[in-house]
Amino acid sequence: MHRLCILTFATLFLLLTSCQSPVNQDQQNVQADLSPALQLCRNNPRYLEYKGEPLILITSAEHYGAVLNLDFDYRLYLETLGNEGFNYTRIFTGTYIEPVDNIFGIQKNTLAPMPGSYLAPWIKQNDSYDLERFNPDYFIRLKDFIQEAEKQGIVVEVTLFTSIYAENSWKLCPFNSINNINMVGDIPFQRVNTLFNGGLQTYQEKFIRKIVSELNDFDNVFFEIQNEPWSDNGCLGTYVNEEDDSVFSRPWQKKVEVANRVAMDWQGWVAGVIREEEEKLPKKHLIAQNICNFQFDLDTLPQGIAIVNFHYALPGAVQMNLDLGGVIGLDETGFMPHEDALYIDQAWRVILSGGGLYNNLDYSFTSSTEAGDWNIPESNPGWGGKAFREKLSILVETINMVPFYEMEFSGTILDAGKGNLKQYGLKKEGEIYLIFVENLKDAELIPQVPPSSYEVSFIKVDTGDKNTETVLLGNEQAITSPFAGDRVAVLIRKSE
Repeated sequence: MHRLCILTFATLFLLLTSCQSPVNQDQQNVQADLSPALQLCRNNPRYLEYKGEPLILITSAEHYGAVLNLDFDYRLYLETLGNEGFNYTRIFTGTYIEPVDNIFGIQKNTLAPMPGSYLAPWIKQNDSYDLERFNPDYFIRLKDFIQEAEKQGIVVEVTLFTSIYAENSWKLCPFNSINNINMVGDIPFQRVNTLFNGGLQTYQEKFIRKIVSELNDFDNVFFEIQNEPWSDNGCLGTYVNEEDDSVFSRPWQKKVEVANRVAMDWQGWVAGVIREEEEKLPKKHLIAQNICNFQFDLDTLPQGIAIVNFHYALPGAVQMNLDLGGVIGLDETGFMPHEDALYIDQAWRVILSGGGLYNNLDYSFTSSTEAGDWNIPESNPGWGGKAFREKLSILVETINMVPFYEMEFSGTILDAGKGNLKQYGLKKEGEIYLIFVENLKDAELIPQVPPSSYEVSFIKVDTGDKNTETVLLGNEQAITSPFAGDRVAVLIRKSE
């Protein structure tokens, strides 16, 4: 392996430590007592807390263009999410857009505004952007979006930057020297999000400070440094999904890439600028970092980073990192076949492994169907739609039935003897257990719980149908699902 990659694994996240102000638990607790803003849960930092209440963020949301795309009716979109029971969306800030003819096979892509519909953060004059002058219309729309989200009880992940991926996207970017009057950005796009970016760092810093200060009043915001930093500057970590060609058929779905040291240095600098700017502002907001696709075993949670995000996450992304002391999230998924069960199961696995957020990338939200009812074509690399969201909302309802912030992960709550049972569960020993079970196949399940009387509910994850009985458990007594199929949620609660 190239020496640069070896250095990455040896120093992954330690770089951020030297670039950010330390935030100890006492300081976080003082902040929690004084502020209703989104923060780490005081009782369990693996979860979030908003307006004094622990919460898990779960959504099926549009492709990040809600603010920068003037054709998108974000009020209808946010109202739809809120009415359907979801509490989270993710936006890009306009430092990047995609061409209408797209680079990922996405039709009606909200992140690819039509000509004349791109609202950039900077003033445009004579067909060129002035990176010294911010566009007031952009910030009016951005803040109105956040305010409307807050009315619906929705938290907004504000992703400041992203990898650029391809030349046709770079040609549209205000940071490209062909598009600005500031004589910066005459570089390959792979260098934009590095400290070797030809003078762009000055304007990136101005932009970070502007966004952070403009959004400081809001409680329902957290900042993510960069989307998919490994795409422009990465190195191989490991291989995954090698035996599953039916779900993970693309070459990139067989490997895990992480950001290299050059990318990590720049991300550490961005995080430091956020913290430095907020030092002089009333409210402090959480910072997230995007780690990799699928899963990666981290050594530590960097100081100042509260949320680590994975894309297309396997449950191992959560299970490997439960002792980090921060939130582990899946903030983008897709690129699997168009089958509800693949995405529904992914959500249950991540959340019932102890994950704190889940975002399905939902292509049914477009600039003409902001209620999320577009019929997604087979060519689009992801899934969603109203019927899918109805199923996902069952997870939302179920997880809110339990004190998840008082529970811990266990993969051995149920014993099925022989067979290939898969389970992901949260438990508060002797009191309450919630398990997502796969490969059930009519098996008898033996809960490994202290002897007592329990209320046992089987919940169909696709319909919400529930069957509840009170039974004595704890002496190898078995329970049997009343529902056909091999996927079910089981809620076991000690009787009063």
